[in-house]
Amino acid sequence: MDTRRLGYFVRVVDVGNITRAADSLHITQSALSQHISALEHDVKTRLLTRTGRGVVATASGRSLYRYAQGILRLEKAARIDLRAGGDTPAGLVTVGLASYSMAPGLAVPLLRVVRERYPNIQLQLIQNLTVVMSQAVLLGQVDMALIYDPGYVKGVVFEHVLEEDFCLISSARLPPVTHRGDSITLKEASRLGFILPSEVHTVRRITDAAFHAAGLHCSVVAEIEPGMVLRDAVVSGLGVTVLPLTATRAHFAPDEVRAYRFADSQLHTAMSLCTPEVQPLSEAAALVADLLRTLIRDQPGPAGRREPSVAANAAHP
Repeated sequence: MDTRRLGYFVRVVDVGNITRAADSLHITQSALSQHISALEHDVKTRLLTRTGRGVVATASGRSLYRYAQGILRLEKAARIDLRAGGDTPAGLVTVGLASYSMAPGLAVPLLRVVRERYPNIQLQLIQNLTVVMSQAVLLGQVDMALIYDPGYVKGVVFEHVLEEDFCLISSARLPPVTHRGDSITLKEASRLGFILPSEVHTVRRITDAAFHAAGLHCSVVAEIEPGMVLRDAVVSGLGVTVLPLTATRAHFAPDEVRAYRFADSQLHTAMSLCTPEVQPLSEAAALVADLLRTLIRDQPGPAGRREPSVAANAAHP
């Protein structure tokens, strides 16, 4: 299978339009169409369907798209590794970071230390993917991922690195949502409007489960996936949210929000480093994984679960 054609196919799916994809690839539309047709001939199935606005991937196309991302990443990693030679650690290392967690807050520190210690390692940090992070590790799209532990997933290993406590987060521009100081009950919280990620996200599932167990309803006024959009919406006072304490520190300034621990329920989950079960990490990826573990251990506060009162008070204006 021609990897160049795979790259063209991925670009077409990303752009959703053959003409615009051809422009970005600096080839003619007819040439790009021929490459896609040849690829469809190779795999003996239709990969794209035309719509009024462009093209979309078929079911087979979506499957190939996921595998193609892993294949292209491995090809790029091999080229970087071979170009650097064998004297120093080198290669492409891709790290997935769970959204709405402390993981994105480690991105810049990880990039800084990798650049200082291993300048020939090219770091690629990814937060949003078309598949869940554990599947991305399994498919070879990323080397490792720092994510909420979803439980057993065949083909990958989860190394427990941290337990995250969740808090209710509200804008400091509005009056306090409770008179209980830095704590709130689920019943009090059920009267508020929540801004949360979609139902497939771990933060949402844990939040919904806690309210359901208490016989209460969590009123979701908006579902937002991009972290910065959620941040701006909460700071603006458009709703409250639920986030881990470490993520609150990473996403908000101390004077922007109030953080409340849940007085009558424990909302928490484990953060884990997800790696392939069978395929060993490359030398470069193993070094990055060790740096990531060190950065997690060096996070403010005691190792393991963070105490809600500490972070809540720190986030309190």
